[in-house]
Amino acid sequence: MMLLVITSCNTNDNIKTTKICDFTFKNKLGTWFWDKDLDIDYYLEFAKDNNVNEIYFCDYSISNKTKELLEKAYNYDIDIYLLLGEKEWILDREGLDVIINRYIEFQNNNTYKLKGIHLDIEPHQFNDFSSNRYDYLYKLVDLVYTNKKLYNDIYFSYDIPFWLDDIIEYDNKNMECYKYIINYASSVFIMSYRDTASSMYDVSKEEIIYAKENNKILYLAAETYSTEGDNVSYYEEGNNYMKNELESLKKMLPLSFGIAIHNIKSWANLKD
Repeated sequence: MMLLVITSCNTNDNIKTTKICDFTFKNKLGTWFWDKDLDIDYYLEFAKDNNVNEIYFCDYSISNKTKELLEKAYNYDIDIYLLLGEKEWILDREGLDVIINRYIEFQNNNTYKLKGIHLDIEPHQFNDFSSNRYDYLYKLVDLVYTNKKLYNDIYFSYDIPFWLDDIIEYDNKNMECYKYIINYASSVFIMSYRDTASSMYDVSKEEIIYAKENNKILYLAAETYSTEGDNVSYYEEGNNYMKNELESLKKMLPLSFGIAIHNIKSWANLKD
């Protein structure tokens, strides 16, 4: 297996170390890049050295930062997706449509282009989600369907939790919420936030089976920082442990599937 040089840092971005590992993927390997004010050069090097081939970059204005990242990422053979995420869009999509139209204009007027739009819309973040669960999930399905209907030529991917098995009535069908989203999306990212390969697979196995049977693209996502408990992220175990677990997970998945790590800053700050 090819050895890679991986540069990492602690919570102080001015202190950096270098280590060797064998973290390689046949599958797609992506990471979220939420803070556009971070040092693009440093984190691109980090992504390249970790064999990342997709970055989901948050920049609602699609500013010169996006242009800079696209131009530099081209040399690393890393695809860049526009990362967006506001739960309120399932109630009123006007703001989302504004950014999608900005995306279309950007694509039409720039040499280096984004690969698609990556949406992290989480209705369970609403305070009244538990009492209005069905309505929120219905609206999420409707947003995914409407995006496909209105912008069929745009690649849309979505983050979803692993527990979206509520039965929803939509488009003259009755089936689990996650099935609609997998059907309508270009790809789906399961927030399979657990700290072993087997548990990441187990919490996502229904989605894995459905996506595989329907020739859809699925990613399993790992978390690198969480306050929700030890078993949710790899923060306590560290980078080397996570790499080994994700190598094991990779072997469990079809080659068409991917793995993603949330997020690039906390990943770079993981202990060895």
